[in-house]
Amino acid sequence: MFVPITPEMSVAFGTPLSIRTVPGAAALNAGLERAIPARYERGEANRISNVGGWQSLPDLLDWPEAEIKILASEVDRSVQAISQMPSLVEQRRPNAQTQVAYRADAWANVNQSGHYNMLHVHPGNHWSVVYYVSVGKPSPETATNGRIELRDPRPAAGFARMPGFNEGQPMLIQPQAGMMLLFPAWIEHWVHPFHGEGTRISIATNVTNENVNGSSNYFSVTR
Repeated sequence: MFVPITPEMSVAFGTPLSIRTVPGAAALNAGLERAIPARYERGEANRISNVGGWQSLPDLLDWPEAEIKILASEVDRSVQAISQMPSLVEQRRPNAQTQVAYRADAWANVNQSGHYNMLHVHPGNHWSVVYYVSVGKPSPETATNGRIELRDPRPAAGFARMPGFNEGQPMLIQPQAGMMLLFPAWIEHWVHPFHGEGTRISIATNVTNENVNGSSNYFSVTR
């Protein structure tokens, strides 16, 4: 993505990212904190990137609880908003009537002290969405404690670092209850080990756009 800063300067190869706090998160999280442990107690589990902890089957969006419908609507809000980014960058008025069609599946993660998620991507999908229900009480001794890390997707970016620029450096995000994070599914990411008290609950969603016809193999810049 090409992002103009001034008439002479711009950012090329920008990576879309959305971080926001879901409105009414306290009530939403209270309901999710009831629904998710109920599946945990039944022993319905999956294991992909998690080291320790528990991961539900990827059918969370089919659960009958009212909070799941609210969560799905918030995921949709993030997907529709990020899909308008090209119009905003190009200073075109976004078409509010255009809705992106997509498929989605989601699962819950329950982690306690010592648990983490290995470095991974979400192949075959366009967007990854993470919603934080509860984050426990991290011990302050470790700066990276329980943080999600997004890797710079440009493999050569860190070969020659310059002051004031962060090419090649990972992005560390401190989770907060009610935070919804959306990023491209091809971004390498992992979750640092959590050390502290309490239980961390998050929900991950894979999003695959239905219609990607018309995408170009390159982008051009005219001045």
